[in-house]
Amino acid sequence: MKLISNIFRYIFLVASLFFVNLSVASDADADSDTDWVLVTEDKDNDIKVFERWISLDKQRARERSGKMILKCSPEELLAIISDPNKTDIWMSNVESCRIVRRTNSTEWFVYTLMDAPWPIGKQDFVSKYTVTRRGDRIIVSIDQQTDLIPKKKDIERLDTFSARWEIMPVSESTISVIFTTQSTQPSKYPNWAQDPIVRKTFLNNMRKLRRHINKTA
Repeated sequence: MKLISNIFRYIFLVASLFFVNLSVASDADADSDTDWVLVTEDKDNDIKVFERWISLDKQRARERSGKMILKCSPEELLAIISDPNKTDIWMSNVESCRIVRRTNSTEWFVYTLMDAPWPIGKQDFVSKYTVTRRGDRIIVSIDQQTDLIPKKKDIERLDTFSARWEIMPVSESTISVIFTTQSTQPSKYPNWAQDPIVRKTFLNNMRKLRRHINKTA
């Protein structure tokens, strides 16, 4: 029982780092990309989490997307997700997060160090943030940038993660938010064991961001 408990604890912690987990599809899965499927939701807070299988780097991968409505402006949310000092508001186990290079107001590079309990330990991630504006829509792309900072001894480098925020105004006081994640890291445990935990973690982190927005509104 202790081993099983540790396995589930490990899955939960890995998922909480970036709200993301990828699972390699079984032989029963089709070769083509699948449609989005609703897998969990919080009706009280109007948060929905979707999943789909995609073809990514010559393998089958799972993509997750959370959708919700927030009472703030697009610029207010952009300020939160762009500020390294506020990363721990919506990301678990963050020890430090800093900008290592800023090209301009729409492109910068971030180094994030996580310190999670055993069996994970210290992990880091180097990412490139790119802000694109398309009319009244703001898109923030987060992509790996592993060659910017050398790997450190005894710290695992997370180099398979990418994410995308899509922010669009719905009214004068509300916005629509879509947060989508991908990873090419193969799953370490069966889908039936990890999926419920990963989905719950993804949903809870969306709730954390929503609560922060509500407090500052």
